[in-house]
This record gives sequence, structure tokens and C-alpha cells, in this order.
Amino acid sequence: MVKDRMVELLQEHFELNLYEARAYVALVGFGVLTPAELASVSEVPAPRTYDVLRSLEKKGFAISQPGKVNKYRPVHPENILDKFIEEWQERIKEELELKKKAKEELLELMNPLIETEIPKYGVERVWVVRGIRNATLKTREMFEDVKEKILLADDGYIAANLEKDIIAAADRGVAVKIIVAENLLPRIKTSKLIDYAKKGKIELKVIDKFELPMLICDDEVFFALEDMAARYFNYETQIWIRDFRVRNLFEGKFNEYWEKAKEL
Repeated sequence: MVKDRMVELLQEHFELNLYEARAYVALVGFGVLTPAELASVSEVPAPRTYDVLRSLEKKGFAISQPGKVNKYRPVHPENILDKFIEEWQERIKEELELKKKAKEELLELMNPLIETEIPKYGVERVWVVRGIRNATLKTREMFEDVKEKILLADDGYIAANLEKDIIAAADRGVAVKIIVAENLLPRIKTSKLIDYAKKGKIELKVIDKFELPMLICDDEVFFALEDMAARYFNYETQIWIRDFRVRNLFEGKFNEYWEKAKEL
């Protein structure tokens, strides 16, 4: 019903509760109502009508007309809804500024902890990362921290979705070698990675298929455990390891793929 949809929209987007939304729709429909009249023409319970109407007045959706019995009329929907949106935009701006300031303060407070990252990694060398969002965040972190080289054997996600992060690393002077599965080429044919490869800023090869997709950034290795069901539901389990011996093993496998792969 149209009335139910109006009530739903007022609740979802304009911060009115169920009874307030019903009351405002009734006021718009009837023009002027007393609390008793509101109870008779809407689904607002009689004991709640006074509180609901006062709340609407406080929120700017209604105006009271004092008298022996208070009457209430609605503020025109276009006026109050525009005003609500304007105030909401200002509130969001203020909240955004507060969050930015909080971020800066947190970073300043956390700097001493961040500076102890390397000793920590001397203890914690292995992490399990689950889900596409967490994997993306970890991959970006690796690209941001890499100093010397990136070796990527990619079967469909990283090159297509994290192109900017790879390009940024290459622009910092990081040596980049990428092997992509052949079926990935259509997804990256307009990518800046292709241009960088043609200009010699990165090395890019193509291979029919490989069994072990991987990302190596300096001494860090990131790879997914084989689980088709988890991949289907975007909850793939990935392993992050920082250890030069494991890096050497994976780099050896990467080099095998590199020898088999062909130039673009």
C-alpha cells in the first residue's frame, strides 16, 4: 500500500520511528488533527498520541496550535525533507572531520607500536587471512611495504583489481615480474600494466595455467589454500609467511613458471 511505503521511507531515511511516521502521514493526509483525532484515523495507540505529536514537533515535522485542545498540523513535506537532508549533510561533514582527526591522533599514538613491527614479525611469521576483503587489505599492505621486488603469479584477481598498487610500487623503483593466466588477458587488456610492460617498466608474461598462484614481496609470501567452495563464496583462506627460506622455495616455483611462460 502507498501509505505503508510512505511510512517505510520515513523510517528508513528520515529518522522517524514507526508511530511518528504513521502520525506524520496522517497529518499530511488530514491537515490538522488533535491527539484524539489522530488516534481515530491512524494506527497510533491513543495513549501514545500526545508523546508522538510532541516528538514530531520537536523534530520539525509538525507545528502545534495551542488552544483548549492542542491541534497539530504538518510542516510541508518538501520543506521539512529538504531541511532534514541539508542538516544531515552538515552532520555527515562534521562526523567526517571528527573521524579524520581521530585517525590522525590514533596514528600519532600508535607510531611507537608501528615502529616495533619488525621485532614482532620476528616472533609472528605466519598469518591466516580469510575472505576477499581481508586478503585485499593484506595484499595492499604488502605492495605498500615492498622495497625491492614483486613476483606475482596471478590467476585472475590481483592484476585486474590492484593495478594501481602495483603501478605505484613500480614507480618507486620496485622490480616487478608478473605471470598471468591466459584467460586473464581480456580483463587486463586495457590495464596500465600492459603499457608499463611495453615500456619495460615491469616484466609481464602469459602462461596457459599454473597450479599455485602466489605473491612474493621481498621476504613475504602470500598464497591461497585450494578450496573451490570457499572461493565460490568469497571466503578463501590465504596464508601469509615472512621467512626467507619459504620465500626461496616459492621463488624457485615462480622461476619455473617464468621459464615456461611466453612474452606478450
